[in-house]
Amino acid sequence: MNSETDFVQLSLIKKSKKYLNDCKEKGINIALSPFCDLTTWINSLGYQKLHLINGNQFFNKSYLRYFLSEIVNIGRYKLDYHIYKNNLSKKKKLNIIYSYSWKENFKKDTFFDNYFKVGSKDKNFFFILISIDGFLPKKVKNCIIIKRTKIFFDPLNFLNCFFKKIFHKHFFHKFNSTNIFNEFIQRVVQNELPKRKMNVLIPYENRPHQNAFIIATNNKNKQNKIICYLHNMPWPFQLDMIYKKIKIDKLLVCSDIQRKVFIKNYLWPKNIVKIISSIRFKLLRDRKKTIFLPFDLTEDNEKLLNGFKALISRVLFDLHNYKISIHPLKKFSKDHINFKKKLLRIVKNSKVSKSKNKNTDPIIFSHPGGTATECLQVCNSTYHITSDKLHVFGKKIWKSIKISKIDENVYKYVSKNTKFLILDKKNSIKNLI
Repeated sequence: MNSETDFVQLSLIKKSKKYLNDCKEKGINIALSPFCDLTTWINSLGYQKLHLINGNQFFNKSYLRYFLSEIVNIGRYKLDYHIYKNNLSKKKKLNIIYSYSWKENFKKDTFFDNYFKVGSKDKNFFFILISIDGFLPKKVKNCIIIKRTKIFFDPLNFLNCFFKKIFHKHFFHKFNSTNIFNEFIQRVVQNELPKRKMNVLIPYENRPHQNAFIIATNNKNKQNKIICYLHNMPWPFQLDMIYKKIKIDKLLVCSDIQRKVFIKNYLWPKNIVKIISSIRFKLLRDRKKTIFLPFDLTEDNEKLLNGFKALISRVLFDLHNYKISIHPLKKFSKDHINFKKKLLRIVKNSKVSKSKNKNTDPIIFSHPGGTATECLQVCNSTYHITSDKLHVFGKKIWKSIKISKIDENVYKYVSKNTKFLILDKKNSIKNLI
């Protein structure tokens, strides 16, 4: 059964390596271009490109839609940054954290980072943050906050960017909203960071803007130490994390199995990938009796719902006591809310059994992110509903996971005693710099 998944995933890794290498030989910066950002977990231009590569295609309607979106969005966002007490020149040792912020991260004029578990009160750190929800505090210490404000359309900005890029080689790799944001990030580094040696810490996901920040800080001072931290638990197909050969001193991962997968499949050098216990997570929550929805509903919803019906017809679950979990950034998404309503209708119409031996294992839809391995570490087994082979664990890559197919688009994973994430309550980022 899983041989088909293995074939699809391993052949796509091979094809993608060739595609990225061809782009690099043409002079395209694969670390920055959205055409080379081959994600599986979010519907984007890179996600569409990945499916074109998989199907040996050059073009389709979905790809055109996301390509045009990248172009139009150049005029749909206003970029700005706000400085809060930039005293970098006075610091004896510079530790820069490039991360994300939400309103909930600010309390009593202090920012607290969810990934590195350190706050702006600590004078050893300075934060450059991207505000995800647009919130800007009135007062906070040791921070620069970058804000992207969505507007209707700014034709002057659009045309200004167009005429600046029109004579550039590989025009569309430069003239897109992702690259415009990359260049803005690099200007912030150029304008605000000193030329002194510094440690740069990033909760790393191989995003183009993160790579832009790394390139800019390396250009500022070649002796800067770049420490990237993979804060997520492993997900099935991690092609978006393929090594793109920019200068990174350390990639910190939180398990031996994750390190081996990156080195064997995604080109990461052995001397860069280091194992640590998790900084972000101090413990893992009980995930039983939970249904997880993906970050993006990129798949055919009817196939997913039919898979759910097939699963509950074969396995006896305690469904009426399950909760449905939506990603925090998608809790107001109409697509997610409507999908949840459809699930609840299916649950409501399902038969209630008096049996005491009901299954309480978690159920995951579509792209599982790190949720699947979290469920496996906590619960030992989990169910997964997806029609996309890129979202399924493959036996060749994940040898410690037992994979069985329950029905069309329905899988069960079992993994006992596998540490996908090493936990240590005492570990701190201060131990690593």
